[in-house]
Amino acid sequence: MRARFALALAALLALTSACARDAFSPAPSAAARSLASIPAAAQAPRRALFPATPSGVHLELVFNYAVADVRNEIGHIDVVWGANAPRPRGIFNQSYTTFQREDAYGPHPTHSVAWWKTHHPDWIEYTCKRKIAFGFGEPNIPLDIANPAVWQYQRTSAVDPALRAGYQGIAFDNVDLDNDDGRCGHYALDGAWVAQYTGNYADPAYARDVLAWARSTYAYVHAFSPTATMAINDSYQFDASRAENLALMRDTDMVLDERGFTNWGAKPNLPSTHQWSTIAATIARLQAGGTCYMENGEEPGLSAKIPQAERLWVVGNYLLTRDRCTYIWISGFTANGAQDYGRILLYPEYRLPIGTPLAPRAAVGAGWERRYSGGIVLVNPAPTAVAFPLAGSYTDENGTPYSGSVTLASKSAQILLASSP
Repeated sequence: MRARFALALAALLALTSACARDAFSPAPSAAARSLASIPAAAQAPRRALFPATPSGVHLELVFNYAVADVRNEIGHIDVVWGANAPRPRGIFNQSYTTFQREDAYGPHPTHSVAWWKTHHPDWIEYTCKRKIAFGFGEPNIPLDIANPAVWQYQRTSAVDPALRAGYQGIAFDNVDLDNDDGRCGHYALDGAWVAQYTGNYADPAYARDVLAWARSTYAYVHAFSPTATMAINDSYQFDASRAENLALMRDTDMVLDERGFTNWGAKPNLPSTHQWSTIAATIARLQAGGTCYMENGEEPGLSAKIPQAERLWVVGNYLLTRDRCTYIWISGFTANGAQDYGRILLYPEYRLPIGTPLAPRAAVGAGWERRYSGGIVLVNPAPTAVAFPLAGSYTDENGTPYSGSVTLASKSAQILLASSP
């Protein structure tokens, strides 16, 4: 996982570096050429295996390394992304592993740079300046995701052991279409340089290899057993095409959207109206095709001090866009600026008796509403205030009554509960 917004600046700087080669156009890799060979039946989403979300708010805990007794998850948590163990029963536990680099966080073996240079020097990815393309400020070796031998290594070291141990699924971190680390190529076993990419943040050749990796890995996980599932941490990439984004997000059983509607907790942490519309439409398209979705809500500041208005924004958007396989999580950052994942954080908005959705979301001017059996959800992603007419009497979570109409400020949400007759 990562605070992705910090990497965007580095990527923009990379665009102006010496490693940018606009005319570079490599032939499709062997991995990419195999993209069309995967039968469609191997890609059918397995949403029926995930906990159903018919009403209310359903939670997906992001890691549980700080949960002393995982039995405390029962009754609160539906899914754990990156669970320490495939228990307790009744929780959908996913085993964490990385996508484009050696996994230094899971229970898998890790090696030094010297070990990699000795045993698999042709697997190591470099920038165009011939420096190892480390990412996220970590020492994890970046691996050539276009190399089927790397695929096999990932499967035998991370996928197979986890599924045999009883995990319901594999959760791959940081799977996206952008060349975040400025990858350019690798050295062959004979020492010759093999050019693969431009080093640019937006790189069609890299995106093509990501898609090939995702399709093949998805088919592999499904072939392991009828109950094995795959999830990826991926957020819509606005410098890639809609077709590319949907292709990647459809080659998985569940998307964990770490950005969600809060921009990875950046400041400012709210999407533009265009971004909001694109994300909401993408969620709808994926859910209609059977892909489950998790809307992460990272907020700036300490988790214990997230304002009610910001919590309502996250939960309101979730209720507006959710279907029967959609999850949510809200967290902030620690005092030293780290992502505050790994522990159970429960907010009052999760317990509001909103009930079951009665209809899809509907536009109200520049805003959106969705009616539930227990009330109504209102979201205003627009840059100006929006007035919502109310057909009935309601109260908010603070007990404030509403009737006639309610006006929401720009980029805000409200959950109104129906008043008793």
